[in-house]
Amino acid sequence: MSGIFQSLSDLVTSLFEVIGSLFKTVFDLIYGIFATILNVFSGAINMVLEFFKGMVELAGGVVGFVFGNIIIIGVLAIAFFGFLQYQRNQGRTVKVGDKKLN
Repeated sequence: MSGIFQSLSDLVTSLFEVIGSLFKTVFDLIYGIFATILNVFSGAINMVLEFFKGMVELAGGVVGFVFGNIIIIGVLAIAFFGFLQYQRNQGRTVKVGDKKLN
């Protein structure tokens, strides 16, 4: 007789565990869907932010490159002008090709 009550008790416990497992599965499914939607939106926002961050870094790199080249060209122009002035001060004629510059 005790075995019958124990079997019935195990059956009722198993039924409650099945029902609880179904609720947990549904809750996990709903949570997973919301988490996925949230991750999609946050991923899209992060993608846009990273895109603009990359564009700013690219623009900064291009501006740095251009300014670096301007500085180098300016230094070369100053050096060339200084060389011409030095040649003139020494009394030498400065020729470029067949033309005299002084």
